[in-house]
Amino acid sequence: MRIAIAGSGALGSGFGANMFKNGYDVTLIDGWQEHVNAIKRHGLNVEMNDVPFQVEIPVHHYDQLKDVKPFDVIFFFTKSMYLEEMLEKVKHLIHDQTVLVSTMNGLNHERVMSNYVDDTRILRGVTTWTASIKAPGETVFLGQGPVEIGAIVDGAETHAKAIETILQRSNLNPLLQTNIHASIWKKICINATVNTLGTLLDANLMTLKKANHMDDLLEQIIHEISDVAEIDNVSLDVPEMVAYLHDVMEKVGPHYPSMHQDLVVKNRLTEIDYINGEVANIARRHGIPAPCNTFITHLIHAKESIMDAK
Repeated sequence: MRIAIAGSGALGSGFGANMFKNGYDVTLIDGWQEHVNAIKRHGLNVEMNDVPFQVEIPVHHYDQLKDVKPFDVIFFFTKSMYLEEMLEKVKHLIHDQTVLVSTMNGLNHERVMSNYVDDTRILRGVTTWTASIKAPGETVFLGQGPVEIGAIVDGAETHAKAIETILQRSNLNPLLQTNIHASIWKKICINATVNTLGTLLDANLMTLKKANHMDDLLEQIIHEISDVAEIDNVSLDVPEMVAYLHDVMEKVGPHYPSMHQDLVVKNRLTEIDYINGEVANIARRHGIPAPCNTFITHLIHAKESIMDAK
């Protein structure tokens, strides 16, 4: 089985390295030339929960895929706003049985992917693994997972089970879900709160947990998300989600959220339009008020503008 990691930054590199290390035929694909060059020259160096290892893994820049053979599975770890661009780069590597797996933050990636393959060959993944790039060719991979995997429509269960096996044998702690939509909305609650607030307040998760008024902020944001999730037939218990977020902040502690790494550290544009922004858009289309998610979206965009993020 040939596997590609489309978007081989911090998290994608960590996943790909663990699959490769455990015997799978994995190729990394990315658009960051320095990162690609470093991996080609020195291998991919991974620090996983303070344990270092190195893999000599195949890697290609996404503009240099002409002679690459198609893949059986393609995992997408790219940022949400670059999904369609990445799909265009790799579409010639998709054959009539290729399975696409979205492990990205945000909502509705399957709608974009459905322009390239049938819905029965699309899986959604949600993970609490975290990662950061130390330098080109070097990633820090943290956590214990899990990786929740599930089909978006009936008829894809066999594919989901196959992906679960790959992740299990790669020690990535998969969890097969019959209702992946509930998992997606739960992850949206994380990204729309601690991710955005950590970015706006320039705080790691432990600092955020101790901040005054944090519970009020979390409750208001999640209440709006809960109202919107009902449209997708997903019920969220607001107090339960607030308690879960405190648990996440406690466990991750000194880690800064990925959006903070993107905007504050690397001066890059964020995925806000696919998180709070998409919650606000869905709410607007259905006549549901979502002032907190709308306001947070505007604040992040204002911060992007002030920092001249690219």
